[in-house]
Amino acid sequence: MVGRAPKNTVQDWIEAAQRTLVDEGIAGLKIDRLANRLGVTRGGFYHNFKDRDDFFDQLIQHWEESCRFLPDAPPPARPADAIAWFDRVIRRLIDADGYDYHFDLAVREWARSDKRAEWAVERADRERLDTLQKFFEAIDYDSEHAAIRARVFYYHQIGYYAIGVQQSIPERRKNAQLYLDILCGEEAIAAARASARKARKPRAV
Repeated sequence: MVGRAPKNTVQDWIEAAQRTLVDEGIAGLKIDRLANRLGVTRGGFYHNFKDRDDFFDQLIQHWEESCRFLPDAPPPARPADAIAWFDRVIRRLIDADGYDYHFDLAVREWARSDKRAEWAVERADRERLDTLQKFFEAIDYDSEHAAIRARVFYYHQIGYYAIGVQQSIPERRKNAQLYLDILCGEEAIAAARASARKARKPRAV
């Protein structure tokens, strides 16, 4: 019987740490346990990382780069384009495309007891809220209202995951528009969609 090939790259360690953090929390991130899971010795850890601080820093960086709540591109300024951007956001969240909410929640739990994780979560939240505020400004909310709408949408979404609501993807897709109307303002969303339809309508020659 052929034994399992050991895994000992930085990416192997980070991926193992991600799975363990999700399953067991920060208490599970012990070097010996991860080494055993990867089929390597404790020395394999120090081949890839200077120390635990370096390891945790790289795990947080991996979370920041891979667990993207929003697309990298900012929302366009025109309502018609902004609503198309937001529709992509909703599809991304429903389909878990590029956003692993289990990992996100695990890092948030870690942040309760670790300053470096806390600062990373604060940075991510500011970035996400700033981006969402730009979307709401693009569909004609003033800056104050846009900031509040951004928080309502974002806090709802994070809370949805934290509570552990059980819904199928088809069910979430079915209810998505009603959620958007309530959370984002039915009139503003309708006006933005009307603008999008008008922009797509061919001009008379």
